[in-house]
Amino acid sequence: MSRSAAMPVAPERTPPRTIVTYWEGPVTWLERLSAASIVAAGHPLHIYAHDVAALRAQGLPGSVIDAREGIGPNVMADLYRSRGVLAFYADYLRLSLIRDGKGIWSDLDCVFQRPLETPAGAAEYLFGWLNASRLNNAILSAPPESELVTRYWDAISTVPIRAPWATGHIRVKRRLELLVGKRIPFHPERLAIGPRALTYFVRKLRLEGHARARAVFYPLGDDDAHLLTEADDRAARTLIGPETVSVHAWRGKLWSIGRDAPPPPTSWLGQQARSLGL
Repeated sequence: MSRSAAMPVAPERTPPRTIVTYWEGPVTWLERLSAASIVAAGHPLHIYAHDVAALRAQGLPGSVIDAREGIGPNVMADLYRSRGVLAFYADYLRLSLIRDGKGIWSDLDCVFQRPLETPAGAAEYLFGWLNASRLNNAILSAPPESELVTRYWDAISTVPIRAPWATGHIRVKRRLELLVGKRIPFHPERLAIGPRALTYFVRKLRLEGHARARAVFYPLGDDDAHLLTEADDRAARTLIGPETVSVHAWRGKLWSIGRDAPPPPTSWLGQQARSLGL
């Protein structure tokens, strides 16, 4: 072929987008593994925290940023933080960062296998099925000015909060509370502002077609999380396929069943840690 012949043009590769997340308190082996896997996949990592100096001192890779730069005063978010319900506080910070176009959210117990690929210049929808009826929000992104982000944010931030995504029992109780002028629920921890609310708005806006298959982000449900720490990794490996981009390790579940110690080196998580030099 002559030098003047046209050569095929390689598809444009966009640099991996920034991953944003949140952490407070002591860092364990799992947060170290998650952060290392994100950075190894080529993503810049921004970790938001309220005690920036304390988190920086623990030596996680990535940049540590004051969480107050990620979310301003918010009645409901501040309530959850004051009560120590940090998972719900994280739901607000997550959506606020997406609203501001700061990056793709990942929980700090997701172990990346490769970069999250997105079209060049695009801020696409990014979420995945946990099961046949429920999305999860451990990995989440959406166009900042999309109707999904706007409606979801308004619904969880406007007081009095109404929670149309909640179970029938909770919706009835909330209506009764509103009738007696209770702007903040008696039990705000029952409002399910995370995966249940996300699923509600995705279905309402008919965005289900954007959802990734379960195998992409959630090849193991929380009931299978223990398999990631078993010395024999074969059961975990049968669930994690070539299409898997990130494995949600379900920190809360592991800790609840006493699997908080560093896992055996032959386990799936142990092998991931060893491959990253941890």
